[in-house]
Amino acid sequence: MDSLRSLLQKRIKVAGIAVQVDAARVTAAFDEVAVEVLGTPAGKKVRALYLKDKTLTVACLSPAIAQELQLNQRRAIQLLNGRFGGEELVKKLRFIT
Repeated sequence: MDSLRSLLQKRIKVAGIAVQVDAARVTAAFDEVAVEVLGTPAGKKVRALYLKDKTLTVACLSPAIAQELQLNQRRAIQLLNGRFGGEELVKKLRFIT
């Protein structure tokens, strides 16, 4: 008997919405990763907006926070992809201030 997870994954693929589901999962997980990378005060001032072509667009409340996140971009991407079994869902971050 298949587990619930495997059944859902099969139905998502059949429905053709795997890309959209992955994008929603990535944007939701990014908030936690931002806090882990930047710390609580700065991490709370960053939000993932959308994922397109493996580029995650992120809104930052200040240019200083965007720069800090850009300096830590590689670590943030590694942590984010690591939450999905190492699958490369995100290759780069794009910043909007």
